[in-house]
Order: sequence, then C-alpha cells, then structure tokens
Amino acid sequence: MNDKPDPLKAAQDAAASGQRFSRGLADSAQQIWLAGLGALSRTQQEGGKFFDALVEEGVRIQEKTHAFAQEQVQQARAQTEPWVEAARKRTTAAMGKLEQAFDERIARTMQRMHMPSQSDIRDLSERIDALARELRASHAPAGKPRTASKRTKPKA
Repeated sequence: MNDKPDPLKAAQDAAASGQRFSRGLADSAQQIWLAGLGALSRTQQEGGKFFDALVEEGVRIQEKTHAFAQEQVQQARAQTEPWVEAARKRTTAAMGKLEQAFDERIARTMQRMHMPSQSDIRDLSERIDALARELRASHAPAGKPRTASKRTKPKA
C-alpha cells in the first residue's frame, strides 16, 4: 500500500472538478440568458397590458385626488363663508353710515350757504304752478272760462 498520493489521479480529479465547475457555470449562464430572454418576451407580449393597467391606475388616482381637492375646497368655503358674510355686513353697515354722514354734511353746508333744499324747490314749483293757474284764469275771455292746465311744471 502506498500512502503517497498519485499525481496522475490528482490531476485527473482536478481536471474533472474543473470541468464540472465549468459546466455548472455554463449552465448557470445559460439559465440567466434564458431568463432574460423570457422576461424580454413577456414584456413585449404584456407591455401593452401593463401600460393600460398603469393608465387605469393613474385615472383612479387622479379621480381620488380631484375628489379630495373638491372636498378641501368645500370645507374651506364652509369655514370662511360665515366670516366673509360677517365682514360683508360690517362693510355694508359702515358704508351706510358713511353715506348718511356725507349726506348730512352736504345738507348742513347747503343750509349755511342758504341754498334751497329739494323740498324747498318742490314747494316753490308748486306755488309757481298755482299762481300761473290763477293768472290764466284771471285773463280768460269773459264769455269763455278757461280751464286750468293739468301741467304741474312750466315749459322750460
């Protein structure tokens, strides 16, 4: 019995092991290559379906986003509407007071300047109309009484 390893057998074993490793590596590379080809083929076949699925998902998300935005707008409007209405009422009241103060100031200024008011002019116009009617009535021919004119304002 020889305890010494046989160099020829060791070389043969190493060569066989290298061949097994090379075959395993080649088989793995072949499987990876085939998997890549399969993925490419499936992507080409189902790419349109996948794209359509993405579009459908995008539409659903857009609808959800739009609904959420509309809801947020409604909530904001509901929260701000009472405040806006109160501000509108305060503004209207303030404008009314401002207009009234302006009108009163103008009226006082016109009184100080001894300018007639609208009612003074109306009263004077009515008195002139009455005097004109009396004058026409007094100048009517003796046999033919004139009727008073229905006009309230003299021709300009």
